[in-house]
Amino acid sequence: MSGPAETIARRQAWEPLLAAAIVGALAGLYGWALFVLSFRHDGLIGPRFNAPGLDFTVFWQGAREALSGDLGQLFDGARFTATLNQEFAAWLSAPLPLHPWIYPPHFLLLLLPVGLLPFPAAYALFLAVTFALAAVALLAGERGLRCMILGSALALAPGTALTAITGQNAFLTAALLVGGFRLIGARPMLGGALLGVLTVKPQLFLMVPVALVAAREFRALGACVLAAASLVVASVLLFGWAPWQAWLGAVLGPGNELHRGWTKLSLLWGESVYTDALLLGARSYAAAASQGLATLLAAAAVARASKNLAVVLAATVLAAPHVAPYDTILLAIAAALFFARGIERGMRSFELPLALMLWLAALYGPPILSPAGFLPPLLILAFLARSVAQPP
Repeated sequence: MSGPAETIARRQAWEPLLAAAIVGALAGLYGWALFVLSFRHDGLIGPRFNAPGLDFTVFWQGAREALSGDLGQLFDGARFTATLNQEFAAWLSAPLPLHPWIYPPHFLLLLLPVGLLPFPAAYALFLAVTFALAAVALLAGERGLRCMILGSALALAPGTALTAITGQNAFLTAALLVGGFRLIGARPMLGGALLGVLTVKPQLFLMVPVALVAAREFRALGACVLAAASLVVASVLLFGWAPWQAWLGAVLGPGNELHRGWTKLSLLWGESVYTDALLLGARSYAAAASQGLATLLAAAAVARASKNLAVVLAATVLAAPHVAPYDTILLAIAAALFFARGIERGMRSFELPLALMLWLAALYGPPILSPAGFLPPLLILAFLARSVAQPP
């Protein structure tokens, strides 16, 4: 009787994994189907997806202006949006509302090559190169089943398709975070330098110094600071101080009424704890306090498990005061790492659905549209609690 009983036990162990694989495959196909449909240029998949590469239009136009030496309108949201509507009139399914440049000026240094190409080629090349960098960072040194799991999880993640649809930089930020932390052990200076480049997306940089200090990786921390400072200095030498002055004024200052309205609306379409609190009726100071508490919890998790990459990635999203759906690719990678480790060492019954729900986070939509959008912070907290409790 031991034979049939053993067969049943094996089947029962594999059935949840098969179900998760089917759900993952369907979610991935759905995401990539939306990517294909976005090329209809008719807003079919929703008003926020006016056309494919909508956010990349900002990157491309910013790079073009940097190459021409005319950055005067970069931080003038109304003029910049008018230029986009004129330049991409044939590409967009409808004129854009305010669509400003919001990135620190040293991001332009990374974008200069795309400004040399026509928009379609630049869009395709940017996605291909940044995805390849993310894949290399995640899969380097991996073998066998673990490599297959991580590769499939990255390619099929809903956040991957969403990044492709919008033309955003989530592949780049994932490559910098994953590659930077994975290199620290063997090449701390290079790993730290990659993490320093992440300052081009400052809200996702918050946990980097926490992790490096907690892990006592001071050489990497020094390289991180040096790389970030070098990029800033290079951008000032190339573009002047005026773009930095304008960016700091836009980020830290009151800004004009148009920019204040856009910032408020942008935050409401986000997926951070701050956004959730606002949508649940909290005043802005209470929402900021909630986000501050979430950031402290994220920092505590990173300090406790600074060498657990899945923890660092999930905490990065929780700590960020503004998170967009495409940023959840970091959660997908964290869930994939957690799942791959569970396959090797065994998983408890609740861990598989937790990892799967975290991997699917991009599908929930922002909380302003769907109650499911309130789930990610709760899932991240549960994920961090479980991950930190696991032995190394």
